Amino acid sequence: MARTRLTTTDLHTAVHELLDENPLRADEGHPEHRLFVYHGHPVTMDATLLHHFGASLSQLKSFDAELWAVENEWEKVKHSLRRRFTPLAWTCLSHLSGGGDEGAWANAHDWAFGPRTLSGVFNLDGDRALDGRRRPWLYDAEEFEQPQAHRELHPGCSQYPVPSALRPFPRSV
Repeated sequence: MARTRLTTTDLHTAVHELLDENPLRADEGHPEHRLFVYHGHPVTMDATLLHHFGASLSQLKSFDAELWAVENEWEKVKHSLRRRFTPLAWTCLSHLSGGGDEGAWANAHDWAFGPRTLSGVFNLDGDRALDGRRRPWLYDAEEFEQPQAHRELHPGCSQYPVPSALRPFPRSV
């Protein structure tokens, strides 16, 4: 049976495609207000990813309106776009917020998919339970077709390291 819902791996691949075009990419939105669509194209990282997976501009605008109505709590949104993703992929998408600073999208990629080090809170051989609570999309048993008790880590990725001068917040998040 063919997979019909998008997974964390699909999101990760799409982020790579966007960063391959420009590793220092950042949101291009309205200077004063957060909008998904501005001047006829998606401008935030999450809006660009949704558009990449086939969401029209009108769907993005309606999703943005619903997101504002629930005070930016992605888990409470009942929009049709949500059905396109697995639950943990949707959670991952909700955490992939870029920013207006140069390299913000690469920084978001690093936070969502990058391996953790001892200088952070944990490492790949350390406390996976802590990592699973902070980044549950990396341990999606449904995606990797593994029993819940034996799930493995989604491969860590450090392809787009952001120079520390461009990082808008400390690495140990």
